[in-house]
Amino acid sequence: MTDRYPIFTLWMKQQGFIPEHKFHATRRWKMDYAHQKLLIYLEVEGGHWVKGGGGHTRGQARIDDIEKQNAAVLAGWLPIICTPDDIKKGLAHQLIEKALIELDPCRQKETPQSG
Repeated sequence: MTDRYPIFTLWMKQQGFIPEHKFHATRRWKMDYAHQKLLIYLEVEGGHWVKGGGGHTRGQARIDDIEKQNAAVLAGWLPIICTPDDIKKGLAHQLIEKALIELDPCRQKETPQSG
């Protein structure tokens, strides 16, 4: 994946994500953005509106993506799947922020204790 989203990639790096993270010992699979400490990864799946389909939507490529995603889940990773439009519209940013708040103890807000 070439960096089509430099500002988003910079923000992801600031949040602790690594672009193009190779996560499997024997396969050449990469996650678009991966947070190794929290085991969260973001996949950007494009080509849905390309005539004839894009790389993530064609037969064998889609099957391969499913195999990769299942392997990641079984290894303990939480996938967040988005489209390029989700990045442009800010939805991917919101999803990542929500995941970080839910999963990173350093970002969790203290809840008032009832007494």
